[in-house]
Amino acid sequence: MADFAERFIRLSRVRSSLCLGLDPSADLMELWGLDDDAEGLKRFCGAVLDAADGRVSVVKPQAGFFERFGPEGMVELGRVVDRIRAQGALSLIDGKRGDVPGTMGGYAEAMIGAGKGFGADAMTVAPYLGFDALRPALDRAAAHGAAVFVVVRSSNPDGRSLQDARHPDGRTVAEALADEISAFNAACGPRTGAIGAVIGATVDEAGARILTRLPQSLVLAPGVGAQGASIADMETTFGRSLLQTLPSVSRAILREGPTVKGLRGAIDRFRDQVWTACERAARSDLRVL
Repeated sequence: MADFAERFIRLSRVRSSLCLGLDPSADLMELWGLDDDAEGLKRFCGAVLDAADGRVSVVKPQAGFFERFGPEGMVELGRVVDRIRAQGALSLIDGKRGDVPGTMGGYAEAMIGAGKGFGADAMTVAPYLGFDALRPALDRAAAHGAAVFVVVRSSNPDGRSLQDARHPDGRTVAEALADEISAFNAACGPRTGAIGAVIGATVDEAGARILTRLPQSLVLAPGVGAQGASIADMETTFGRSLLQTLPSVSRAILREGPTVKGLRGAIDRFRDQVWTACERAARSDLRVL
């Protein structure tokens, strides 16, 4: 079976590299005129996936917006992952799990790879209990052809004080994490590895230099749209690294519901922007500074 990176690259050639965030938040469901209950959740997800069918490479359900409904929400998350697979796209559960190794192994088994859990293609993790504590998730991703995206430099400005703190060797926390990701991937072989990085699309050009430390990693870039970044911004800051990036858009697309037509129009606009930006990046000599 092809691994996550291979499948993503193949899909991105025909659907673009756009990642659609599936965020059934209370305010979006209210905007759509839906009841904030399990039935409203089901209708919300059904409309989004109807609109996304055949159009995007990756759909990223935000776990917290499903978990708030308790067991019924988790059942719907399972249905969503199954439907994403049936539509030929990749599922990326955004839960940012992070814990000691034993518990991390449980999270990884629940989220990614074949077995008793959701069986998603990828998950996000938070590394602030130590990079080595993530090892069960990293190893499971590598063994199952899945992917793990480690929060390195988030789109949330409140995280910068921690991410920009410095180690005794002068590297920032974010730089050290990028180096550990690259070391893991390099140990697995010369191709794009199973471990990616979360780097906010809102990063400035100075912050984007961290991309040079991730030569074998895919990059998940949240923050396009509602958080202020545009695809044009990413074209400038990410340079050719845009070619290894999943630009993630959630609210800027989802607020165009509840009609499938409105959602499809928004998906297509962002998809076309991503395609154009990637085509220019592939032709240019731009590099991240």
